[in-house]
Amino acid sequence: MRLRRPLSALAATAALCTVGAMGSCPKPLVEERLSVPGFQEPNTPGAPGVAVSDKLRRLLGEEVDLNQVTYVRTALPKPSGAPPRIILIHIPGFLGGATNFTPYAQQLVRAFAGNLEVWAVDRRPNQLEDRRGALHATAGDPDSILEGTQFYFPDEDRPGDDNDVDVNGNGIIDPPFALPNALGDDEAFIALEQDDLRFLAHWGIDTYARDWKILVERARDVVGENGLVVFGGHSMGTSWTAAFAGYDFDPGPGVLAGYELVDGLILYEGGGLGPGSASPPTLTEYQDRVAALASDGGPDVYLATLFGLLSVVDLGNASELIGIAGTFDPTAPAVVQNTTFGDTLGLFIQAPTTNQSAVGFFLDDDFSINPAFRASMGFSDDGVNNFNGGLDAYIAVGAGAPRQWRNFDDPALPSCPPAVFDVSPGCALIDNGPQPAPGEAPRVWGVEAEVTDIDDILRLTYTNGNFSEWYFVDGRVNLDFGYGRDGAAALGDESLLALTQTANVDVPVLAIGGSNGLTPTPESFASYLGAIATPDEDKEIVIAEGYAHLDVLTAADNSVLPAVTDWLNRLLQRKLLGSL
Repeated sequence: MRLRRPLSALAATAALCTVGAMGSCPKPLVEERLSVPGFQEPNTPGAPGVAVSDKLRRLLGEEVDLNQVTYVRTALPKPSGAPPRIILIHIPGFLGGATNFTPYAQQLVRAFAGNLEVWAVDRRPNQLEDRRGALHATAGDPDSILEGTQFYFPDEDRPGDDNDVDVNGNGIIDPPFALPNALGDDEAFIALEQDDLRFLAHWGIDTYARDWKILVERARDVVGENGLVVFGGHSMGTSWTAAFAGYDFDPGPGVLAGYELVDGLILYEGGGLGPGSASPPTLTEYQDRVAALASDGGPDVYLATLFGLLSVVDLGNASELIGIAGTFDPTAPAVVQNTTFGDTLGLFIQAPTTNQSAVGFFLDDDFSINPAFRASMGFSDDGVNNFNGGLDAYIAVGAGAPRQWRNFDDPALPSCPPAVFDVSPGCALIDNGPQPAPGEAPRVWGVEAEVTDIDDILRLTYTNGNFSEWYFVDGRVNLDFGYGRDGAAALGDESLLALTQTANVDVPVLAIGGSNGLTPTPESFASYLGAIATPDEDKEIVIAEGYAHLDVLTAADNSVLPAVTDWLNRLLQRKLLGSL
């Protein structure tokens, strides 16, 4: 196994175009959101004989077909019109959308001068998002932003309470803002409830893996047999990557494994798929659970709340509004704080913010309360920040003027003493939970690297799709993942879950972690890498010093790029020589 020396945030890297520097790019990138026919899951609207509800027709139109694969393609067309030699197909993580990969994809595509494309997947539930309000707000003027906000978060009259919600401050409790739906009728936000989406009970590992097999085959048709198709994922997306690699698409006596269809795997800030529960449900219990998920009034098929407080759907549409407002009117008071959603958000952000700084207080590694939602984007030092040792995060507190944000490259950004978790104005936050034994590697290490442009994050929340998945399927997915990387053996029925080939996976694997992320050491990848047949010399690990969980994808001048380009070039050479 090859372990690269940890990459410093100060390491010299090639000058690559990023989201925030498009004006300096010599050639325009192609970034397009595409949908192609996916696996024909028989219980899903669009399959023969499946009824389509009126609500879905109002949202999506008369012709509803949810058996689709959607992805964002980032490419740099070559003057010759020749196809790329390499295509990376990448799966986002928990609550993630395709645009999570955009800064990384842009830099990598430019580094290969058109010989590489990145296809970043939006999972099936992204089709269910009512984005009319966000698209209306992208006009960018204050009225459009307010109207888009009132589309999702209308005014609220609270009888007996002086704290009415009046988003535009006009002294009137305005009705919800309405926009034309897919059938041409004006309608406010179409929020889908659990019983509207019972077909999600059938969107598990099998359905997703078969979707992505179609995408892999399309990529192979583009690059040809001598080109590379590489499959990868970020965070929970590494579990999906491992599931795809170990999946048998020809259950029974024959085998057609996912790893046989690709030339390598990349794991970004996630350890792959683990061994699963020690006592997973029996086959009968599994079938009963699926039947319950498919029944009205049954268990939740999608994730309703985060931290038990934040509506995931509201978090998704609020993030788009924050991104739009932060892009077009960054220093104005955050419009989302003056909504019903702002009441809940106030539990985590206890000071007035600007449109721009709102996303910083939610996602920056110094302020985010969840390590899975952290990027190093700068700091806010124009107010009071209280460090919460239980959360390993600063909480912005106090009243007064809206808090401003200093971006990652601001010359006046306060300097941070290294590796001191409770010293303001912010630095690498040491995990003050259970620590390793003496002599073992620390769980979080290295000086925080300020690498992600907050303006990039703002734009990614609403362009070419969005940054998050509003209706995150967890009922069936959690059930399937509970069986781990040898799912079929644990379940006993390959027709339901054909995850049988993990031990035979033998393609090269590149694992990338951040020292301040969720996979800070080589040991973070040991379980999955030890479970597959890939030779040690084809297992490579890179740890980026000071990078938080999202930074490995969102860094403006990404220090992991040299290692990735080197690995891909070596794979391509081996492919051409017939040794891969």
